[in-house]
Amino acid sequence: MSSVLVSEDMLHAYIDDRLPPDERAEVERYLGENAVDANRVAAYRAQRQLLKQTFDTVLHEAVPRRLETASMRSQRTPWARVAAVFVWIAVGSVLGWVLRDYRDARTSPDVELVQRARMAHVIYSAETRRAVEVAASQEQDMIRWLSRRMNTAVRVPNLTEFGFEALGGRLLPGSRGPACQLMYQNAAGKRLTIYLSRDALGERPVRYSDQDTVHVVFWSDGTLAFAVSAELNRDELARIASLIERQSRTQGG
Repeated sequence: MSSVLVSEDMLHAYIDDRLPPDERAEVERYLGENAVDANRVAAYRAQRQLLKQTFDTVLHEAVPRRLETASMRSQRTPWARVAAVFVWIAVGSVLGWVLRDYRDARTSPDVELVQRARMAHVIYSAETRRAVEVAASQEQDMIRWLSRRMNTAVRVPNLTEFGFEALGGRLLPGSRGPACQLMYQNAAGKRLTIYLSRDALGERPVRYSDQDTVHVVFWSDGTLAFAVSAELNRDELARIASLIERQSRTQGG
């Protein structure tokens, strides 16, 4: 067991690849023994990657003229332009996150469903040792446990016709009580997840969210809201979602 006291600063330095090799090795040993912090680090990395994908292109844009002062226009020194770019990024980032939260609070609960499903997929599909809490080899125990916690029947769809085998599942916090995630993997190592949460807003048809690399197909049967996430093209993901919907209706009947 690691004897080093790992601080919050060390975790962030580890995420940013700023630790010397010996400290990095100690942090990795610590994370291997502490699932909570390991999951937190995975979440930070996912958030960092999303921010990088969103704002990397801004670094190569010209500074908007409306942000340049008269002295900046006359001097146009490299450091001044770089400083202005970072100010622009910081302001845009803060406003973007604030406005996103404000917008989401006023829109459909499905927006939150998609966000939670996508983030859970990004975090846990990257795990190698702890991708699931209960393995598929204990499927019946997992089904009973998740169904009891979700207070409704949870089933594990069979996706073998698409080349995906069940790995297992885990319990997650949802916005309106417990949620859960079922994870699958194909022969190429690509992973697919099904996020389930309780829903009391009535049936809603299948819809798509293709805003990121991780695409999400989501719907509700009136009892459970489903969100299927994977790095697959829209047509393939739609076919898989259709099968999951059919199986959930058949098994629920």
